[in-house]
Amino acid sequence: MNKTLLAGLMITGTMIFIALFGPLLAPHGLEDQLKIEYIVGEDGEGMVIAPPVAPSAEYPLGTDKNGYDLLTKLLHGAKYTLFLAIGIAVARVVIGGLIGLMLGYYGKQGTEKKGHSFWSMLNGIPIFLIVWLIMIGITINPNASPFMMSMLLAVVLLIIGVPSVASTVKEKTLVIREKQFVQASESLGAGGWKIIRSHLLPHLKESFLILIVQEIILILTLFGQLAIFQIFVGGTTMYPDPPEYYSRTNEWGGLIGQNRMNFYVNQWMFYVPLAAYVILILGFHLVSKGLEKRYGKMFSKFSHL
Repeated sequence: MNKTLLAGLMITGTMIFIALFGPLLAPHGLEDQLKIEYIVGEDGEGMVIAPPVAPSAEYPLGTDKNGYDLLTKLLHGAKYTLFLAIGIAVARVVIGGLIGLMLGYYGKQGTEKKGHSFWSMLNGIPIFLIVWLIMIGITINPNASPFMMSMLLAVVLLIIGVPSVASTVKEKTLVIREKQFVQASESLGAGGWKIIRSHLLPHLKESFLILIVQEIILILTLFGQLAIFQIFVGGTTMYPDPPEYYSRTNEWGGLIGQNRMNFYVNQWMFYVPLAAYVILILGFHLVSKGLEKRYGKMFSKFSHL
């Protein structure tokens, strides 16, 4: 195992542990709120304590402007960020991979150029814009539960992301289909499913694994982009006059989006979730590069956001 892969696995393993057991490790409850209070010290000097509070012994990562502990929010929201991204990525690769295999193996030579043009056209559609247009009307103050809203977003991202995965797998399948061992199996009378199961899948399994990791990175990036425009995983709570937007799940991209206006003041509210998000994406990036080094071949896939 190379150092890049080892480092990536250590980071992602830590993040998965946090997502699984984060709520048990939280120093405060989600509903625990720091109230404004007036304290008189031993010297008789009075002091007002009011949120937001900078990082301290009691609040290691500080609080938000409403007095809620940021560390607690991160620990509770990790599962939505991580597991939803992994679930969508796996579903994309399973469904898109199957479609790509079918198109690549059963597609006729004369239709390859046309099929390539069709899938390339789908890949050229700006995914971020499509998701934003679909979700903007239903994600603000929804009646559905955060879980249901998360599943709705997952379905949208799954449907939109399948063509890109199918196109990538199709191109790889077209190359393997022309190999001598595949043609030899066909000449010996092996059926299509036999060839796919015995030859194509074994030669693509490493590529599928790398593709899953790359899809996770793309989905996490898209979560962050959507959060900048108040599309949060699990739905968005909006308070009018003045308009304020809050994540219902404390998903990490949502914490970045709702605190982006604190870029110049009380910076920890913005930089703390941003740092966690960057480390998470970096971990999966290292896993992807480490797997490519381990298997000795590239299966890169470019973002079409």
